[in-house]
Amino acid sequence: MIYALWKNFQVLERPRDAQLILFWGALFFLTLLLFSPFLPDWAEIAAPIASSFGASSIAANHQMRKEDILASQDYELQTAANVAAVALLSFLALVVIIVALVSILVSTGVIEP
Repeated sequence: MIYALWKNFQVLERPRDAQLILFWGALFFLTLLLFSPFLPDWAEIAAPIASSFGASSIAANHQMRKEDILASQDYELQTAANVAAVALLSFLALVVIIVALVSILVSTGVIEP
């Protein structure tokens, strides 16, 4: 989500918004990762839903709608395959980060295996 929002802001030539989305998105997910061992069970469901709604809201309020992209000669839609590939790579990167973080927390004794 962060990458897609960031990339869209870059294409729209809004570097300040691109920087802000990277900062706040990274802060949100870093906080979520650091505190995930201590969150209640319901947060496992609430966090992805909340982040999805947040990203959707940002896109709807601050980026171009599909109709506007189709009507524009300066922009074009991305294929579903391209979007899926980016999503898959992002998911794999997140898995690597989570495994590394959990490994560190287990090795330092913060959480038990």
